[in-house]
Amino acid sequence: GNYEEGYDDGSGMIDPNTGMPIAAGADGNKELREVLREFCISDSVGFHCKACGFQSNRQSIMDVHIEAKHIQTAGFPCEFCHKLCKTRNSLNIHRHRYHRQ
Repeated sequence: GNYEEGYDDGSGMIDPNTGMPIAAGADGNKELREVLREFCISDSVGFHCKACGFQSNRQSIMDVHIEAKHIQTAGFPCEFCHKLCKTRNSLNIHRHRYHRQ
């Protein structure tokens, strides 16, 4: 792989300060929102990703970016067909595409 993209052994979340994987269970009690905040710096210009420098003026866009690029979750199951989606955003897109009512 490309080492400039950061090291990920597939075991879980990446520490934004070191770029290395967080040991399994190290932050087991943290909510997803808290983990997202650890990857983000905000200032008068907007929001900046600590892991890769991505910038956005919207917190919601930053959350989608961090969840998709830097955090490995257990996934989010579709309540209609049980497909497991990688992120909350991909679950919302899936629901809209396949289960619109």
